[in-house]
Amino acid sequence: MTWARLVFWGKQAETVARAVEPDNLPNMSLQIDADRLCLQFSTEKIGTLLSTVDDLLMNIKIAEETQSCAEER
Repeated sequence: MTWARLVFWGKQAETVARAVEPDNLPNMSLQIDADRLCLQFSTEKIGTLLSTVDDLLMNIKIAEETQSCAEER
């Protein structure tokens, strides 16, 4: 079993966490603490882990950009 923990800090942490939360799988855990977002997950294969990290990073980037655009309006 391979596992990963991604930790992000920033004022948009809670908003971003809520945006990616629907994509969480049973092997994922999400913790939000003020301005910190912590995602933990495990997989059987390293390739699956890398794909999951890639997907999460892209989804988080999109959520942050969406939030920034909304704040500008």
